[in-house]
Amino acid sequence: MNFSRKIPVGISQCAMGDAVRFNGGHKHSKVCTELLGQCFDYVPLCPEVAIGMGVPRKPIHLLVEKDGAPVDAVRVIGVDDASVDVTAPLRDYADSVVPELQKVRGYIFMQNSPSCGLRGVRRYLANGHGIDSEGVGVFARRLQQQFPHLPMEEVGRLNNNELRENFLTRVFAYDAWFRYVESDHTGDAVAQEDYNSADKRPGISGRPLSFLARVIEFYTAYKYLLMAHHQDKTRALGKVLADAKSMSEAELAFEVRGRIMDILSRPASRKDKTNALMHSAGHLSEFLDKREKAELKDLIEDYRVGHKPLSAVLTMLRHYLPRSPHSFIHSQVLLAAEPAELGLCDFS
Repeated sequence: MNFSRKIPVGISQCAMGDAVRFNGGHKHSKVCTELLGQCFDYVPLCPEVAIGMGVPRKPIHLLVEKDGAPVDAVRVIGVDDASVDVTAPLRDYADSVVPELQKVRGYIFMQNSPSCGLRGVRRYLANGHGIDSEGVGVFARRLQQQFPHLPMEEVGRLNNNELRENFLTRVFAYDAWFRYVESDHTGDAVAQEDYNSADKRPGISGRPLSFLARVIEFYTAYKYLLMAHHQDKTRALGKVLADAKSMSEAELAFEVRGRIMDILSRPASRKDKTNALMHSAGHLSEFLDKREKAELKDLIEDYRVGHKPLSAVLTMLRHYLPRSPHSFIHSQVLLAAEPAELGLCDFS
């Protein structure tokens, strides 16, 4: 697969194969560099090296005062020398790279790291005893606060096909949002169009529109994909847009972007995907004959029970798309090439 435009994504530098780990080694991820590297343009950072800790260096860990302490109530100190406290430098470094990271559309962190771990980082008491695994790396946590909607994932979890597909879906959507809705200029095609062929495919139009109109058109194009992830939250987002005229552009952008990324963070279930596919088929049914309707219905049912892949249903829906004159169904990103079809989910 040749991607004409790669999406900028931040990544822990050790995952790129650079020897920046505390022990002088690396944690090279072939999934990140060889597979996802096909569509991502990486911005590699190592906060511990950046704050001057050197390679190799003494290990550090998260210190808490008591069990059940809040995620932010931690310090990052030396394992061997508790007087080494790099909490403030790590947070300050995260703040300093915010301008550099304004253009990234996702971030991949190294798991189990006191600076970069996103979840389940071991926390310790002052006596050196491990107390829980409820920690978040201080650098990663600071970036979560600075970029609350940015798609984030850990290197190790990306070895799982479903988690990788979900991360890709979120990154594609986040990138599309900024290119189309919060861009300094109108007329950009959505990111999805960069991942498809030159054939006519689903997406968002490039015509100049007002900010509110761009938000609504974006939501409309993503509606069935969002429904495949969470039907109730998608309907709630529709209600927010119905009252959007009372909100400022900044408020509207933050609210809608946040809700979209929250919805997409929930892995799409086969049941909800089936529901969205049936809605899509419903828009095409008037243009199909009896045999074609039955064939499409049977194929969706085969997908629902696990006998056929999603790509088979999408292929048939796309085959019938040209028959419909209605822009709504043509715009649906759900019908665009999914990550698995782009060769981004299976790696060996």
